[in-house]
Amino acid sequence: MRQNPNKLHIWHVGNWCIHIGQKYVESPFEAPSKDVEILNYAQPFIEALHAIPNAGVVSQPSWELYHTSPEVFAERLQWATTIVFGDVETKCLMLHPDFFTRQKWGERPITFPDRFDLLREWVESGGHFHMNGGWLSFAGELGKGGWGRSRFHDVLPVECLQHDDLIESTAGFAVRCRLENHPLVQGIDWSTLPPLLGFNEVRLREGCECLVEIENMNRWHPLLAARNYGKGMVTCWMTGASPHWGINFMKWREYAKFWKQIFTCSTTP
Repeated sequence: MRQNPNKLHIWHVGNWCIHIGQKYVESPFEAPSKDVEILNYAQPFIEALHAIPNAGVVSQPSWELYHTSPEVFAERLQWATTIVFGDVETKCLMLHPDFFTRQKWGERPITFPDRFDLLREWVESGGHFHMNGGWLSFAGELGKGGWGRSRFHDVLPVECLQHDDLIESTAGFAVRCRLENHPLVQGIDWSTLPPLLGFNEVRLREGCECLVEIENMNRWHPLLAARNYGKGMVTCWMTGASPHWGINFMKWREYAKFWKQIFTCSTTP
């Protein structure tokens, strides 16, 4: 799968947003919106990935994933050694928009390879899949993330809830590292971590590792979890790498080091 074993090919999806400017009601018949801006909120995260030696990075919004044809999706899997999803609901991996073009339905049954099955096979073959938290990650807001109902769910090192899993606080949460000598987190000073403003509540899957925990209401929850799967690996960071949950996190002096270790070290301590 890897064209160059010494080079990382990181495919990042999610965290982009289109901002429509302020709305002006100028008459009973006119209410224009003025200005439009496309932002990649994960830009600090992307910059941290670019800082990893020999890393090539492609970052795309979730709507481009939704419009990706089966052929292009297969090409992306062939190219990538690492895939990162952040705020990507499972609907983006389901029906291509062409499905709703009735003129193309014809008489023959319509099927194409399930992308969750393809992702599973890609990990089994040696890929590294990573998910960052957010309102549309894991279960997500009101369960809209949908990962607990996907065919990829049992590949994750955590079990998703079947309902809203968002836990938020403007005051932040206590965080502790459980496995300080693990290669993914070794040498990182967690006492300097700035306040995180939210996370997705999940349950650690049996047989998987919880490296870092986050506390809420006297209960500790997985914050960083990892597992080996086939020849590959899967890691989950249950909070955002960018605003809004990660607005302080991305300013952390250990930020770039943390991501470098996540994507260059093995899950086996």
